[in-house]
Amino acid sequence: MRIDSLEVQNFKGFKRKNLNFSPHFNVLIGNNGRGKTAILDALAVGMGSLLLGFNNIGTRAIKEKDVRHVYRQTGDITSLIPQYPTYVECTWNMNHSKSIKWARSLNKSHGKTTRQYAKDIIQYGEQLQQKVTTGEPVVLPLLSYYSTARLWLQKKEKVDLLKPGSPTAGYMDCLETASNEKMLMAWIKTMEIEAAQRKRPLHILEGVRHAIKNCLEKCESVYFSIQLDGLIATFADGKTLPAYMLSDGQRTLLTMVADIAYRAAVLNSHLGEKAGLETPGIVLIDEIDLHLHPEWQRLIVKQLSTNFPKIQFIVTTHSPIIIQSLKPGEVINLNNEDIGDYYNKGIEDILEWVMGVENAVQSEGRLKMVAVAKEYYGLLEDAKKIAPEKREQLKARLDELSAPYSDNIAYHAFLQMKREVAGLGDNDNASC
Repeated sequence: MRIDSLEVQNFKGFKRKNLNFSPHFNVLIGNNGRGKTAILDALAVGMGSLLLGFNNIGTRAIKEKDVRHVYRQTGDITSLIPQYPTYVECTWNMNHSKSIKWARSLNKSHGKTTRQYAKDIIQYGEQLQQKVTTGEPVVLPLLSYYSTARLWLQKKEKVDLLKPGSPTAGYMDCLETASNEKMLMAWIKTMEIEAAQRKRPLHILEGVRHAIKNCLEKCESVYFSIQLDGLIATFADGKTLPAYMLSDGQRTLLTMVADIAYRAAVLNSHLGEKAGLETPGIVLIDEIDLHLHPEWQRLIVKQLSTNFPKIQFIVTTHSPIIIQSLKPGEVINLNNEDIGDYYNKGIEDILEWVMGVENAVQSEGRLKMVAVAKEYYGLLEDAKKIAPEKREQLKARLDELSAPYSDNIAYHAFLQMKREVAGLGDNDNASC
């Protein structure tokens, strides 16, 4: 399963928006407030529609907070008017001869998200559920959403996974904002115990272990310590650390990759060690660069694509390093659909041409100093024709401009020298 196109109406900040997606990697970029996370939320509603065809699996409905509101001022009264219907439509081109289009909407306040226009995707989910029930061969698509709260917001309930369960347990909490790290760790612990009892490696566990090692920089091994009751990672520099002692970047990457690999293993355990490589599906990641060192940002897209080649990734980022690592057609710019040529370009070029950051090669402080110097020199030129009664006002403005740079001795002295040459020194009472 994948999503090839999305249309939203009255969804969060969008009155109407249409987007097309690559079948492999898609990176949404744009200024804050452009709706990157809103697009992921809409996609979660869309892909979650598949889960309506499964038994006892929660999904993502359109929420009241997803409804677009319009600001209105009537006399002294300010109001925000909700705009209905709020609508999400998705298209999946299954093959050359067949495509599925489905939609869900919220039509009124405190209403329920409709499903009558999502019958085709629900039916597809029901067919998958039927095959699971009867034991027919089936590859279940993976669905998962990793929000910006994925590291610090954890679900509180405990999950007992020591009992055998259905493959569809791989969909549990897959669209939740909060992570369910306890569920992940309980599964890994269970598999470690099972492997020890059988006295042989379990293929599905080895697949998860392999994905983690490949994505976590310089990681040589990872296992669940029964004695310490936690995940342990060893690195090329000889360090051995429990997961909770890793850096935020390492923990974020480890738990996310482990969760994707774990869900693939549970959904398609019959694929064994190749579950991660052979499982299709959709993964949404908000701020893929979250907590990652620039060197890791350079590699993360390739690592995810290599370890999960059949997954469609749709992610957001503010990182030019992420953009630099992408192939043509993988960037969706919500600021301006014409993103220009970014492939194999330098960081400064991407910042300026793709992300709209002017003078990216210079720091904000340096740009400010240049702007101050230009205004300062302009005022000195104006001093030649200024009326005498306005000299003190002019001096005050010059003082205001130079004051923030009093600790930069050379810069401050240069401004002061220019000022004295223009006859506007503190003790100079001569006319201009």
